[in-house]
Amino acid sequence: MANQRAQTPIPVAGGRGQPGVQQNQPRQRILRIGVLLGGNLVEERLIRDRVPVVIGQSTKKTNTFSIPIEGLPLEFTLFAMEEGKYYLRFLAKMDGRLSDAGGSVNTLDALKQRGATNVGDYWQVPLTDTSRGKLSLGDLTILFQFVTEPPRQPKPMLPASVRGTFADRFDPRLTVIMAISILFNFAFVIYAFLQDPEEPDSMAQKAYNLSFKQDTVELEEKKPDPEPVKETGSDGSAAKPDKVAVKSPDNSKPTPKTPANDGGGRKDSDNVALKEAEEARAAADALTAFGPNGKSEGDMSSRRPGADLDQQTRDLIASGKNVKVGGGTGGGSRNSGDPRVGTGNGPKINGPTGTETAGGPKGEKEPTGRISVSSKPTTDDESSLTPDAVLKRIQSYMPGITHCYKEYLKKEATARGKVQLTFTVNASGRVVSPSASGFPANEVNSCVQGLMGGWTFPPPKSDGQPTSATFSIGLQLVPE
Repeated sequence: MANQRAQTPIPVAGGRGQPGVQQNQPRQRILRIGVLLGGNLVEERLIRDRVPVVIGQSTKKTNTFSIPIEGLPLEFTLFAMEEGKYYLRFLAKMDGRLSDAGGSVNTLDALKQRGATNVGDYWQVPLTDTSRGKLSLGDLTILFQFVTEPPRQPKPMLPASVRGTFADRFDPRLTVIMAISILFNFAFVIYAFLQDPEEPDSMAQKAYNLSFKQDTVELEEKKPDPEPVKETGSDGSAAKPDKVAVKSPDNSKPTPKTPANDGGGRKDSDNVALKEAEEARAAADALTAFGPNGKSEGDMSSRRPGADLDQQTRDLIASGKNVKVGGGTGGGSRNSGDPRVGTGNGPKINGPTGTETAGGPKGEKEPTGRISVSSKPTTDDESSLTPDAVLKRIQSYMPGITHCYKEYLKKEATARGKVQLTFTVNASGRVVSPSASGFPANEVNSCVQGLMGGWTFPPPKSDGQPTSATFSIGLQLVPE
């Protein structure tokens, strides 16, 4: 059965007498190949171009036929083309037969004895335009023959009246809806891209802000006092300041103005109040003011402190009496006549708590410190979390850092230095791998590093995807 099938030519599609083929135009002979697996035809192909035919197990495009069968190489040129002529190549383990132009049939074993050339792993024999044959390798069977090239069948096409134009393929209503939707989406994306909203604080941060009042630091710029301008006289010397006349305070009360809406009159209550004020002012002048002869009308000037001191001094000098200082007999400048300086009881020192003064002991002033940014935040990562946003968020955490510094200033009031903060913000906005170093006291570094573990920032993103970013910032701590 297999022998009959190998000797029977494979029917050729088309042929002489077909419509559209000119009888006087000769056609070339081309190679027709059929592939059978297990006795079933799986593929048939016409090789219209005179090119090599490659078979193998590989699925690469270099193989003309990809056949997954055991014993077949990945790539093997079955029909080689040399100088416009086909050559059949077959492996030593292949079986089959070849028929030439004279009608004689030769097996592959016979061709190995005569007619075929051994080229390494395969054998090679030339073919003519009338050759046909069969090759077998396990379940694989390949049938080939040279046939007259049939005419190419034109691709079926619909009439032009049925095909229509390219614009007819779109529904007008659907096209308008799609265009409006695309424009709206693009406008929304552009608007969102131009906006840069700051991400709101977390619930924990909001609760902290409502529970604890953060310390605020206001800096006031003190302007220097203007230098006084010295006036010079006409001769270049400094001009003497003119005496300033001291104006005695005017204790008189201004007369109330007459309201415009009462017809130019004054109310009775206003007249009574004005009269009482004038009487009180006259009584005060009578008791304290000087009259023409140096005494007031009420003779109260001598009772004023220092009113008759000059007269008493003159009377004492005229009497010729000795003037002594102090209250004791023959005493000096101290009680009990002891003229030594420093014998009195001064302020007492009551232990290490300080001096005891009038009004009770005074408490010590709590040490304070000032923290400033010595170097702005820097990062090598590209994300949506910018150094300015990091610096703004760290300003809200400054009270905690100040507390750490103040606690240490109670021990060392002159401690100062720089703290270098390094931390990484993960995809959820929390601080990981915090580090605080550089300050001379490790106590301050450890306190600040412990606070950094609870810091949160807006989650960084890169190309719309969550990422992490590492930042470094320097703080300068100076006591005040």
